[in-house]
Amino acid sequence: MRKIKRNMDRKSMDKVRQERLENANNGFKKILLAFSGGLLLITAVIFATRM
Repeated sequence: MRKIKRNMDRKSMDKVRQERLENANNGFKKILLAFSGGLLLITAVIFATRM
């Protein structure tokens, strides 16, 4: 009985760890998207002023 409970605790901890990793990945993707969007905007402005 104790072993089953320990396995259930381990599974829930793994699930929490997985959710934290997914949240971190989503945040990182948003930061990368904003950064690349900013670079694209800067490049477009520079290109427009050269023309």
